[in-house]
Amino acid sequence: MEIERKDYPGMPQPAGAFHHSVRWGNLLFIAGSTARGTPAETGDIAAQTEVILQKFQTILEANGATLANVVKVTSFVTDLREAPASGEVRRKYFEGGFPASTQVQVAALGTPDLKIEIDAIAVLPD
Repeated sequence: MEIERKDYPGMPQPAGAFHHSVRWGNLLFIAGSTARGTPAETGDIAAQTEVILQKFQTILEANGATLANVVKVTSFVTDLREAPASGEVRRKYFEGGFPASTQVQVAALGTPDLKIEIDAIAVLPD
């Protein structure tokens, strides 16, 4: 099977040595995403989560999928006390078809205003 590495038009291009996603067969690995470069970057964790999940929707739609295809997410938060607000946004976007999930607290993300980064794994339709 061929590995497909992809960046998406209309999304901020990766600043580092990575791609927005990597596809192998019907598995899609979505790189860690933040609200960096958007108005939500200086917002609360809920606003940042909303931006991230909208980016995921764009990537998934470009691959013929939706958030319902996401099977695993990992969230990195700078303050676990703020995590419930992110969870409320996730409940809205995943609408009961929740993925497996890991959440960890980290000392910092790319800029001091960033409160959350999320990556994901999706199983794409055949």
